Amino acid sequence: NIRKFLVYVFSSNIGELGPILAATFTGFPLVPISAVQILAIDLGSDVLPALALGAERPEPDVMDRPPRSRRERLFSSAVVGRILFLGGIQALGVCAVFFWHIHSSGVPFEGFTEDDPVYREAVTLAQGAIVFSQFFISLAVRTDRQSILKVGLLSNPALLAAGGFGIALMAAISYVPLLQAVFNTAPLDAADWAVLAGLGTVPLIADEVRKWWLRRRADHRKGAQQ
Repeated sequence: NIRKFLVYVFSSNIGELGPILAATFTGFPLVPISAVQILAIDLGSDVLPALALGAERPEPDVMDRPPRSRRERLFSSAVVGRILFLGGIQALGVCAVFFWHIHSSGVPFEGFTEDDPVYREAVTLAQGAIVFSQFFISLAVRTDRQSILKVGLLSNPALLAAGGFGIALMAAISYVPLLQAVFNTAPLDAADWAVLAGLGTVPLIADEVRKWWLRRRADHRKGAQQ
């Protein structure tokens, strides 16, 4: 469970850092996500799901696996690889939704200011993309190899409640005028929320494919040994 916590938290950090690096290398003059938005994500959207992962039950096949080496580190190659895998997918999704909205406006990069409505919508989309993808990543990291469908999507209600709180907070930041002024955000429409929800499922689907491959490889090894 500690490793699940680490994968969840550090993948979010990659998702936050990736768009900032992309803006730097592409010459965009403003940040895709501000420091105060990152603070809201870390404190409002990440803490509760991370705590809920600490109460996750063991996977059904955990006793069928060989014991871990006593020399294996907490940040093993598998843990680091999964952080980079999920965090990289999340960062690509955040970059895509931010720069797609910026590009679709037809305004050159140098024409944007912090008060520009299109820019405010873009940073709101970037924050929403991180929040949604983190919710689905929290579901993905509940298991290392077993499909989330096997353990049950609803079998950790505390995690679902924590994720719902994070999404509700994101909606408040998007629609409440006072919070809009603090976070420099803008209201999103139904199509925007649909895009965010769709992007958020990508890390979960990708991790389900990874787990399927691990299970398939393990079955082949058992068959070869027999």
